[in-house]
Amino acid sequence: MTAGIILVLAILVLGGVIANISDRLGTKVGKARLRLFNLRPRDTAALVTMVTGSILSALTLAILFATSKPLRKGVFRIDEIQTKLNETRKEVTKAELEISLIKNELQKARGDLELSLKQLNQVNQSLEKTLLQKAETEFQLKITKEQLNQVQAVKTRTQEELKQVQKAKARTEAELNLTQNQLKSIVQQKETLRKEIEQLQIERQKILKD
Repeated sequence: MTAGIILVLAILVLGGVIANISDRLGTKVGKARLRLFNLRPRDTAALVTMVTGSILSALTLAILFATSKPLRKGVFRIDEIQTKLNETRKEVTKAELEISLIKNELQKARGDLELSLKQLNQVNQSLEKTLLQKAETEFQLKITKEQLNQVQAVKTRTQEELKQVQKAKARTEAELNLTQNQLKSIVQQKETLRKEIEQLQIERQKILKD
């Protein structure tokens, strides 16, 4: 950027210098009343001014071309630069088209992302609901386990009581068997006594008859 500004300033300064030198030279030629190619002094002065300006301009361009490589390339390769510029413009147009396509794809991706986020939100809500139901189920399961433990404890106590009842039943049955045996013995003794009494009565009657 700085080199370009310096180059423009140099061209302006050299242009002013060339114009001044050409004007002075033309004025001197006009005052000297010189003639070239059978021209009038005024025309000769104008021709000298024009030729001098052209020569000085050519020298100025030669100096500028010699000292400025970008200027030399810009002047002699302007067609190539123009071609590259057109190609660059085409590439820019292509890039803008690609950017437009990318923007469309990005917008579509954003839409898909919003839809995915919405679905994810629904899944999270369902998951929260499921976790809540799980917590409630675990709480109910805990209560059920406590009730089951209580029932198991009652069952254990009932089984212990049943064992005690069975033991009492066994003792009662043993006592009943013993009582029945004693009763049988008493019945047998009663029968024996009855028979003995009958025998005694028979003998008594015999004695009374005699």
